Amino acid sequence: MPDDTIKALKLSNLSYQYLKYQIDTALVYGRRAVLLSQKLNYKFGLASSLNQMGLIHKYLSDFDSSLIYYKKSYYLFDSLKFDLEKASVLNRMGNIYKRYGEFNKSIDCFLNSLRIYQNLNDSIHMSDVMNNLGVLYDDMRYFDKSLEYYFLTLEMRKKINLTNNIHIIYMNIANAYDQKDDHVKAAEYYKQALYLLKDPDNKYDRLSLLHNIGSNYEETGNFKDAKSYYLKAISLGKEIGKKEILVLSLQGLGNTLIKQGDRKAGLKYLEESYHLASQIDDVIKQHMLSKNLYLAHEKNGNYEKAFSYLKEFVVFEDSIFSLEKKKQIIELEKKYESEKRQQQISILEKEKEIQQLNLARAELDSKQKKFQRNILFLTILLTLAFLLFMILENRKRKKLIKILKKQNNQIVHQQAQIVKQNNDLVEANRTKDKLFQIIAHDLRSPLVSIDSLAQLIPFWINEQDFKSLNKLSKTLEISAKNLLSLIDNLLNWALSQQGEFPFKPEKMNLAKLGKEILEIYKPIAELKKIQILCEMCNNTHVYADRNMVSAIIRNLLNNAIKYTSENGTIIIGSSIENEIAHVWVKDNGVGFAPENQEKVFKIVHGTSNGTRGETGKGLGLFFCKEFVTMNKGDIFIDSQLNKGTKITFTLPSREISQN
Repeated sequence: MPDDTIKALKLSNLSYQYLKYQIDTALVYGRRAVLLSQKLNYKFGLASSLNQMGLIHKYLSDFDSSLIYYKKSYYLFDSLKFDLEKASVLNRMGNIYKRYGEFNKSIDCFLNSLRIYQNLNDSIHMSDVMNNLGVLYDDMRYFDKSLEYYFLTLEMRKKINLTNNIHIIYMNIANAYDQKDDHVKAAEYYKQALYLLKDPDNKYDRLSLLHNIGSNYEETGNFKDAKSYYLKAISLGKEIGKKEILVLSLQGLGNTLIKQGDRKAGLKYLEESYHLASQIDDVIKQHMLSKNLYLAHEKNGNYEKAFSYLKEFVVFEDSIFSLEKKKQIIELEKKYESEKRQQQISILEKEKEIQQLNLARAELDSKQKKFQRNILFLTILLTLAFLLFMILENRKRKKLIKILKKQNNQIVHQQAQIVKQNNDLVEANRTKDKLFQIIAHDLRSPLVSIDSLAQLIPFWINEQDFKSLNKLSKTLEISAKNLLSLIDNLLNWALSQQGEFPFKPEKMNLAKLGKEILEIYKPIAELKKIQILCEMCNNTHVYADRNMVSAIIRNLLNNAIKYTSENGTIIIGSSIENEIAHVWVKDNGVGFAPENQEKVFKIVHGTSNGTRGETGKGLGLFFCKEFVTMNKGDIFIDSQLNKGTKITFTLPSREISQN
């Protein structure tokens, strides 16, 4: 295997290693693995790195992006006939679909993954998929079915002596018994899970246990201990950022407080849980919470809010447990387990739940009608009160119209933003195309030069012409530095576009930095007999990122040398005016035509040649503009064709407040 392809796999592996500890670092390594695999056309490496990117975005709760990466990875592995990897991606996709409430797609993914592992006789991964199926049936409230898969998982793991994380299976079994109201068995399995959880750093599973034990205490009426465990779970959930379980713990604490009679505090936690579930787009939990909130507000006498949450509950109920979805689920189950074709959807349970909803609606309507009759009676007795009510209603109507107008203006503004974003995307695409052309041309030119010069080295060594060899080495050094400068510019620009370029402004002596850079470029200038003069004030201090300022000065000097003829002069100078540092690089080279001066800081500017035929695409000045802007400065050009160019940029001499 070539070294570059090994590097791509190592980058993907590094991304996985950092996943649970430094998610930002994991994301950087994952992106690098994708880019390198694409560059090498290494399909297996690309499929693996895309799979890893899907996992990263799942940890970031960006489930839409996660699913997109998983699908791309799956299609690549499928085309390469890598069944083991394909099964892994299917298992992960099943978990994403489960989160969206698309149970038919979730079961399809899990069962296809299970078939592949069975064909490969991979018991370890089979047990993982069966556990996921158990969790899925838990969410669908088919607890007998979920327990069947959990016990199959437990039996398989014991058979192959796979005890790692076995406490999770006990937790799942206990949770299923809890949902079936068999709290005695649930408590038994919770205790076994807690006993088997040995790792003190496994905060995620400890969080799950704290929540589940609190739930068990709540169901058995031990509200004091339930409240204690829920509070511990909420504290740990906020510490490690696990929003999925945090939603459940907030819900449990809210219900417990309501049962204790503290309805106000309970509603606060239920509302917090519902909003958090909405943030993570968890349809299942929104479904449960909307029912809790509608019942709680009804008991509290707030019928308007109760009716609002009742409507939400009905919407979620219809979308999650529709008859069509259940039929599709049964069909998928028939494909995998032909011996269980007699399984049917629990229609009676569904109808009973709908009847309960209708009764709740009727009761709520009755209370609303009674409330309206009372209002009408009071209106008849108190004419003045009726008039006041009409006035208030009229004001309310005007306020509503005002709100609608405001919302309409917001929609118009959003549409304008969408048009602008579309234009920005078109411009970005053009920039990308031009950038690829630049990379292809400017990378090839110095490489061809280096290749040609390298072929001459053996000839001059054989001829023992060390003078020519010395001259050749200097030319080779210049070509290499030009190539390195281009690559540095491209890398810096790419990082800045992704928001990953390390921006660390600091107070520094600009004159000292300029003189250090000047020493680097003097040997290059001497090859063209160009004199470089330094007129920088010794007390020129700026507040900016050192690496970016260094890149700006290097690019300006490099351009000046490139476009200045032999025996020319370059001046670098600086001054301070009103706490703003002005830095300039001036040459007496070929200059720019007036019509081109507005274009030099754009990436779409055309090709130009130096005084010795050096090629350039304007990348250096484009990067200068980017970095100056990031450091809260500006950049200007003053040039005359065949007379020379002066480029000036400004930087703040002290830190500028963000306000």
